[in-house]
Amino acid sequence: MKASKALAGMTLVGALALTPAAYSAVQTTPQATTAAPTDDALESRIENLLKKDSILAARSIDVEADHGRVTLTGAVRTEDERARASRLAKVDGVSTVINNLEVDPNADRSKTTRAAEKTKEGLNKAVDATVKGAEKAKEGVGKAAEKTGEAIGTAGDKMSEAGISTRVKTGLAKDAILKDISIDVETKGRVVTLRGTVPSAAAKTKAEEIAARTEGVTRVVNELVVRP
Repeated sequence: MKASKALAGMTLVGALALTPAAYSAVQTTPQATTAAPTDDALESRIENLLKKDSILAARSIDVEADHGRVTLTGAVRTEDERARASRLAKVDGVSTVINNLEVDPNADRSKTTRAAEKTKEGLNKAVDATVKGAEKAKEGVGKAAEKTGEAIGTAGDKMSEAGISTRVKTGLAKDAILKDISIDVETKGRVVTLRGTVPSAAAKTKAEEIAARTEGVTRVVNELVVRP
């Protein structure tokens, strides 16, 4: 009986001696860790989210990531859009979003204005060239007169195309659905091409209808992309 008790005591002591080691072995087992996304991966993911967003897709927003810190630069039209961009940028792997977006109510229209100014400048140059050619024609230079006539015709066609594009853009800006959407309008030979992104098929159809009923337009090529 004493021998049995002694053996049991030795077994218990051995078990107590082994238990901390076993517990330590379990505790020191390395745990699997998830690699943090790279800066390029974060930039690509956030840019895709912004491009797919029905409101921010038309805005020009630059994304730069640096060890989990994301900086947004560019322009949006409202404070709500600015806050919306911050929310979309807060994806897994991002520790901080630095929002340097500027609020400009005419963020998209400014592009159209600049394009119109360049078109106007080009037309002015064409008109000046035509006037000079006409002066030479008055001096009796027959060949110059012929070239002047061709220049006048070309300038007239360009002015007509620019006028059609302007009328189409004006019509789009007056529509309640399309007034806040950036749509590029190009006119060649009285054929109007529409490009850009719209939030719905209804908006795409509406833009084509407005362009089609604009004075001087013979045909509309609708290349608008629907991104809800």
